[in-house]
Amino acid sequence: MATKLSFDVDGMVIHHATLQTKNEDRTSVFEFEQGTMISIFDGHLSSEVSEYASQNLPKAIAARISADMGPSLDIPHIMKTAIEEFDSSLLRNFTKLFDEGEDFSHEKWNDKSEIYRVVGYRGDQTFTDARLAIVGSTALVAFINRARTHVWVASLGDSDAGNRDISVCGRLQEDRWIPIKLSSSHNASNPKEVQRIEQEHPGETSFIKWDRLLGWLSVTRALGDFQLKAPFSIGSRGLAWLYRAPVPPGMWEEWKEEGHTNMPYMSSTPDIQCHELLPGDMLVLGSDGLRDALPLPLTPDQCWDIIISLANGVSDRRVEHECISGGDNAAETLIKNILFGTDIEKMKVTLARERDDISVVIVRFK
Repeated sequence: MATKLSFDVDGMVIHHATLQTKNEDRTSVFEFEQGTMISIFDGHLSSEVSEYASQNLPKAIAARISADMGPSLDIPHIMKTAIEEFDSSLLRNFTKLFDEGEDFSHEKWNDKSEIYRVVGYRGDQTFTDARLAIVGSTALVAFINRARTHVWVASLGDSDAGNRDISVCGRLQEDRWIPIKLSSSHNASNPKEVQRIEQEHPGETSFIKWDRLLGWLSVTRALGDFQLKAPFSIGSRGLAWLYRAPVPPGMWEEWKEEGHTNMPYMSSTPDIQCHELLPGDMLVLGSDGLRDALPLPLTPDQCWDIIISLANGVSDRRVEHECISGGDNAAETLIKNILFGTDIEKMKVTLARERDDISVVIVRFK
């Protein structure tokens, strides 16, 4: 396992582990006076935004919570505002280099040398900072208050593991773990997300192609990805020259012909849920690599049954191998048991093959 860590924190035990193959996932556990911030960021197209977000976004949310402490503290509003402001700052890293109100529809910005004259080249800090606007990351951020009575979960994208309910609070009732879903899935396969985009772009059709937003990304909410958020002229001219820009040059003409020029199509507004916590509860947070490693097809209840069994070292015939029992890190045990368990030959084959990164954080409340 590439990284793992377990530790006690005032009434709870936190286990987290990551198996990297693409090196795009990042996890963060940030303790501060008002509680604990636990985050999973799953970068797409690179690790630039997931790395930057893991280092800065939890601290930014914590700072706002600390500054606003009082009887009328509105945690959902604070988390939403902090995430949206953080996301906006990624584009400002680019636009601040130009004159205020710069018109990127001007023909001079068809010349990439004009862009490089302003933003610099690969290796320059200005170029590195500006690139944060064109790549992206999902975000799953959970804030647990100091009293350990509530958890607030903000989600962008599909690190909540889509429709198979992997990001959940497990509660033991009559010898059975009952799942309580913690977050929402934001991707092009979610009818509610498609409907939201339709309402924001009346009269437009075919913006979902091959289960991808504008035929490009499967997620519909994320940090970064400003070629799907910023005005069309900024995305197609200014940002397009930040090598390597994710959107190929020919796609801009295709979007224009189809009438898809009314950005934003991608959103940075998170869904936020609040849940009560009880002693004995267990949180399981995972990136979508965990979902993709599960056998198919599965109902949500079947998915949860497998997750809770494997996290506790109990074998499940649906994974077709014996599972590891024991161990000092439940998140690591879960990843190993989903992929190969005690099967050494299966382990060799699995670890040699490229797959999506898998990140898991498990929190047990005493």
